[in-house]
Amino acid sequence: MQRATNIFLFVIIFNFFLFASLKVLAASVDYCAGLVFTGNLKLGSTGQEVRCLQVVLNSDPATLITKIGDGSPGYETDVFGKLTQAAVSRFQEKYSNEILKPSGLKKGVGYVGELTKAKLNKILDGLLGNKKLKTTQTLNGKASYYASSLQNNRTASGERYDGQKYTAAHKTLPFGTKVRVVNTNNNRSVVLKINDRGPFVKNRLIDISRIAARDIGLLSAGVANVKVYVLK
Repeated sequence: MQRATNIFLFVIIFNFFLFASLKVLAASVDYCAGLVFTGNLKLGSTGQEVRCLQVVLNSDPATLITKIGDGSPGYETDVFGKLTQAAVSRFQEKYSNEILKPSGLKKGVGYVGELTKAKLNKILDGLLGNKKLKTTQTLNGKASYYASSLQNNRTASGERYDGQKYTAAHKTLPFGTKVRVVNTNNNRSVVLKINDRGPFVKNRLIDISRIAARDIGLLSAGVANVKVYVLK
């Protein structure tokens, strides 16, 4: 009787933690809706693409970054460290026929190039399922980013500007619209929410937050040519 009770309790506890882990993964995957792996990623890279890379890696026990702490499921970071690099190598070896063999490689190198990105995008699409966002419009123009002095200022939507949040200003797109902004100089991308009006400078298409500018390599240049994909 005692043994049966113990087994019953073990099953309940196991199912509880399984359900909790699935909820964490679902929340992480939701964060990646609209994102596409476009830029090459390597040790030291930062940004949304890195975090979503970790989400994909953590969706499979064979490529899990770490079981606990930073980088583990539900605790993905936006920094490409050595644990992520090792997990990418395992990912490349798991899908050797699609990633390594066409490149003439026998071992994963931990560098996210074209073939690795293609496989990551396929898996991310599967994880998102019907939550995948589709492009309804593509815009071309120049992007700039908010000055640090605007931190905490009220935006046109009523929200406070926060340079550490993924937001942007556009002249006409409805507030709440999600857009994917791609720097055409390096193909780095970021998904942002429109919550402000602007930029009110000639020949500028969009103003993005400081963290978004960091992600797509815009901080030093100040202005860059971008593609803006309007998402639904």
